[in-house]
Amino acid sequence: MDLTLTEAWNLWWSGQQLTEHSIHGMSVLWAARTGKLMAFLAGCTIVLDIIGSEKLIAWSKQAGENPRLKRVVVGTLFVLGTGFGLVSEFFAWRRGGFESPIYDTRWTLTICLVAVLLGGNSRRLAGWLGAALAREGIEKWVRWIAVPLFFLGFALDYLAS
Repeated sequence: MDLTLTEAWNLWWSGQQLTEHSIHGMSVLWAARTGKLMAFLAGCTIVLDIIGSEKLIAWSKQAGENPRLKRVVVGTLFVLGTGFGLVSEFFAWRRGGFESPIYDTRWTLTICLVAVLLGGNSRRLAGWLGAALAREGIEKWVRWIAVPLFFLGFALDYLAS
């Protein structure tokens, strides 16, 4: 059943599960996943604000001069990505065995590939983010975007609970 946001909140407050419904054409499950992504992006802005643009730029320069540091970052992200993929594969196997539609080794390989790509370009990403955050007035705009993004993401995620 397609609901408006107000109808969805009223049903949620009454204690009904909304996973079989949709909000303006989007399933509640996908709205919750979108909400998690929005809250994650808002959280990333907080982490970047704590790190600071100066440290990001300095790390980018250091990683450019020290290839060993880049290998450590790539290796660490690869190990973390592989570990995450293997843990998810293990739980998929425990739920339904290797014949389960949930089990798929492409998931682990995709995570490993993304981790290597992020690690390989981490110096450029850190330099670009540091330079972007160092621009005058950008911090105010990032905060103005991050706060509503966090609350909207949290609200969308909450509807699926």
